[in-house]
Amino acid sequence: MMFLGIDLGTTNVKALAVDARGTIAAQGSAPVNRTTTPGGGVEQDIDQIWEATCQAIREAVGQVPGEKIRAIGISSQGGALQLLGARGEPLGPVISWLDSRGCRFDRDFEQRMGEEYLVAHTGHNLSSMALGQLLRLGEESPEMLEAAAGVGFVGDLIVGRLCGRRAHDPTSLSIGMLYNPRLGSADPQLLELLKIDDKRLPELVPADAPAGGLLAEVAERTGLVAGIPVSPAIHDQYAASVGAGAANEGDVLVGTGTAWVLLATTARLMPPIAPRTFVCSHPFEGLYGQMLSMSNGGSAVQWVLEITGQAPLRGEGLDERLASVAPGADGLRCWPLLLGGRRGAGDAPPGGIFAGVTLGHSASHLLRAVVEGLACELARHLGWLTAAGVPVKRLVVSGPAVGSSVVPQILADVTGLAVACVSQPDMSAFGAATIARRLAQPGAELRRLASAITPAQRTVRPGADTAVFRDLLAEYVAAFDRPWKA
Repeated sequence: MMFLGIDLGTTNVKALAVDARGTIAAQGSAPVNRTTTPGGGVEQDIDQIWEATCQAIREAVGQVPGEKIRAIGISSQGGALQLLGARGEPLGPVISWLDSRGCRFDRDFEQRMGEEYLVAHTGHNLSSMALGQLLRLGEESPEMLEAAAGVGFVGDLIVGRLCGRRAHDPTSLSIGMLYNPRLGSADPQLLELLKIDDKRLPELVPADAPAGGLLAEVAERTGLVAGIPVSPAIHDQYAASVGAGAANEGDVLVGTGTAWVLLATTARLMPPIAPRTFVCSHPFEGLYGQMLSMSNGGSAVQWVLEITGQAPLRGEGLDERLASVAPGADGLRCWPLLLGGRRGAGDAPPGGIFAGVTLGHSASHLLRAVVEGLACELARHLGWLTAAGVPVKRLVVSGPAVGSSVVPQILADVTGLAVACVSQPDMSAFGAATIARRLAQPGAELRRLASAITPAQRTVRPGADTAVFRDLLAEYVAAFDRPWKA
């Protein structure tokens, strides 16, 4: 018995076949194309995403017997908007979550309605997703928006092609800024303002309930068995939380990709604690999530490697460079906000800052200072959570940072928390496979299943350098409350 998890990513579609013990038996992937347009547009083609999905499934099924796969779970990039015609055909391209053309409309809406309205009706604080794009289309292409028989996202569209029913869970609608977490549904006032009938939206279905059975023509095309249950689409970060078994209040999942994204698990619904944060019910029953992004992360590490001529550098090579410099980087400090970030009350300039640079510092010092700065920035975000009353007990870290032995130790030393390092690189697809297993075993509890098949983890605890980093962190945080001068 196996379960197929599919992650509809921004750059790739990934498919994992996972057995009952949580072992990955097969995998497939296919690239997803995107194009840029003047003015900040980033667009994709839903037909090409569908072809990539079928290709990834066929690649995985080519490694294991298709008849052994009993269910399909779907994880998806969030907020990628698609309008549909009367026959379900796409009207125009997918508007990617990377598309910045809606940002101005989001800002204008927030200024007009007030921050309190946005928080109360969407669970978001100063974010920018599908809401701004719908407002933009209402001004720039009102005829197309009015003619649209369906308003959806990449995840529910692919689910619809798999089983004939466009369906997604609350996390998917929430990232698009159309979900009211207090009501547990799309916000009626917001839809009225947008002039969108809720019947045009995909159906809301709990993550661990089936959206439908696999269509016969899709089964024939992919090598799977017709009729096996297909999950609704779930937001990829929440899927990763399921896969990592971050199932208890106080668990904070940290995805260390291009940006570092935090998902804090809570036992009650709370307001979003910082700008660019959103709250939503968790796929685990009785839990909720606070999701916030650092904006900066792997991109900062990649940048310093490139400008110092060290790229590509990873694994043991990266660790050797980091370990060659003492904790504290011999007085070199970095505020690695290369893509911007919320600085606080101080009049700080945009962009990253190095301080304390001397002729004695090397490229390895720069690298170490960036990683230590990212750890301090993570600790600052965790401080926002704790200050707001969100429990922070354990960090569950996935992504490229886990491939290092030094980086997790720095994170543990700076934050003072145990760091559980999840070895599985495709956590969103793995979480989708866990949800698929729940569909095939309807009497089981999702949280218990996730805990039983969580990928191998190693735990890194704060060490002897914690005292050094305590002073460094205090210095880092204090800088946000003082003016910077040129």
